[in-house]
Amino acid sequence: ERILVNCAGTGNAAKTAGRSKQDGSIKHFPLDAFDRIIQINLVGTFRCLAKSAAGMLTLEPGEDGERGAIVNTASAAAEDGQMGQAAYSASKAGVVGMTLPIARDLMSEGIRVNTILPGIFDTPLLAAAPQQVRDALAASVPFPKRLGRPEEFAALALTMIECGYFNGEDVRLDGAIRMAPR
Repeated sequence: ERILVNCAGTGNAAKTAGRSKQDGSIKHFPLDAFDRIIQINLVGTFRCLAKSAAGMLTLEPGEDGERGAIVNTASAAAEDGQMGQAAYSASKAGVVGMTLPIARDLMSEGIRVNTILPGIFDTPLLAAAPQQVRDALAASVPFPKRLGRPEEFAALALTMIECGYFNGEDVRLDGAIRMAPR
């Protein structure tokens, strides 16, 4: 009741506009796909945290007057998205952009809000990729040269939850990777 770790996310890689390699026709990113990504990643995150915060308001405050902690998930792509990631990057940048204002909205009620911006993590989605792709992604991380581990994400989320002074922050967890344009 006092904790929300919010991990809504989906994506669809496609350039904003371009020419078909098959016939040269001009195409653009489907607006319904853009809207779907924004709805899930940004609006879905907001819906979850707003409902959770409303529930936290019914709780008696604990130490330091705290009623709860919310940890949202954005992405390193919020700050340096690649080609074809306009919708995904915009949706995750929106999550980053609302962290501090929402932390300020909820601070008088004793609710803290933080956001994690993970880089390339070993997730079930990535597990479906060919090993060669996974190896190349791991090699692209400056240090350590591997994919992020779910337990590392969990450790940061737990720190954000347990440390009462952690509020209104966006933290990259990405092995210092900065995404190349492609």
